[in-house]
Amino acid sequence: MTVTLATESDRERDFRLLWIGSGISQLCGMATVVAFPLLAAQTLGASVGQVGLITAAGYLPWLILTLPAGVYSARLPPRTMLLLADLGRAAIVTMVPILSATGHLALWHLYLSNVLVSCATVFYEIVYLSMPPRMLPKDKLVYGNIRLQVARAVSLAFGPTVAGFTVQLLGAEHAPLLNSAGFVASASCNLMMRSHVEATTNATCGEGLWAELAEAVRFIKRRRVLLASIAGSAVGNCCFAAYEALVVIFLADDVGIAPGTLGMLLGSVGIGGLIGAFSAGRVSRRLGTARAVWVPAAVLAPAGLLLPLTRPGSGLLLFLCGALLFHAGFSVFTVGQATLVQLLTPPDLLQRTVACVRFISRGMLFFGGLVGGGLGSLFGPRLGLTVVMFLWLSAPLITASSRLRNWRDIPTLE
Repeated sequence: MTVTLATESDRERDFRLLWIGSGISQLCGMATVVAFPLLAAQTLGASVGQVGLITAAGYLPWLILTLPAGVYSARLPPRTMLLLADLGRAAIVTMVPILSATGHLALWHLYLSNVLVSCATVFYEIVYLSMPPRMLPKDKLVYGNIRLQVARAVSLAFGPTVAGFTVQLLGAEHAPLLNSAGFVASASCNLMMRSHVEATTNATCGEGLWAELAEAVRFIKRRRVLLASIAGSAVGNCCFAAYEALVVIFLADDVGIAPGTLGMLLGSVGIGGLIGAFSAGRVSRRLGTARAVWVPAAVLAPAGLLLPLTRPGSGLLLFLCGALLFHAGFSVFTVGQATLVQLLTPPDLLQRTVACVRFISRGMLFFGGLVGGGLGSLFGPRLGLTVVMFLWLSAPLITASSRLRNWRDIPTLE
């Protein structure tokens, strides 16, 4: 893949458009994260386990499509792929309000919608996450990844609040339209980019899909730092999906709060992530880029144990404080993980390596959704959430089990 741009300022302008468009779609995308579980439980009579399956269904394509997408996405025009992914997701999500309005909505429609949207998202994210090293100089790469994390944190901070009040005002059946609008906005930002990103074949193109993937797998296997990083991300993502499958029902049923308040509490997760993202640059300078990958998350992770202790009234502060501290640490963790992979991987292997990393780490989201639903069915949402938060403590420690714990800074290539 080559990027033909006149100046560095043009590259940075296009990166900002890419970042803003994705940020808007992530912000509006929280509408379905809040609306689908409530729609399933309150309108369609779904159990806690069935609600967990909605989350799991959305992550299933990461197990099936990620590796092929890592190869084939490098052969297609990136802007075209991003545009098609956005417009396709907008059309799919819009079908849910239409089916609801006509009285034909069933639980399997929510499963199918999450699966199809996730299929498009797999291709979108692999292209999207491989772009910063191609659009930014290396000395600005950490700050580019911070911007990506800020976009995610903003969506987690304010998206649930907007989504919660959208559900409260318009109903869960209409809230997904906000998600559709976000995808259209992202597509518009992509159309305004000036970059001429051409699709190119890889050097091993003639050898086929598995030969190209095998090259990336061999590269990862030789670098235990990357293996430990992937394992830590996999555990963290599994726990995140389990948390996601449990938290809405926990707050709505066990704690008994209204959708608007529920959205604001979920937003505190994003505010913590936003604090962590804005602090990531300073933390990296003080601790070093390698230590910043795992130290803040290890120190702040125990705060997550406050979440299952949430009670009505003043007890909501436990969720607020726990979410702020916990997710601030894991926001720095996410920035560090992305930078680690980008700096230790040669450019010609980056897209395939990202696909392999995403296959394992994102694939665990599917199992996490099943785990969350299973724990909720067996023990109830509160105890299930407690188990998940305990397991989440291990993610930064697994990442630090390699030579990474002895490094201050990440070398450009190992």
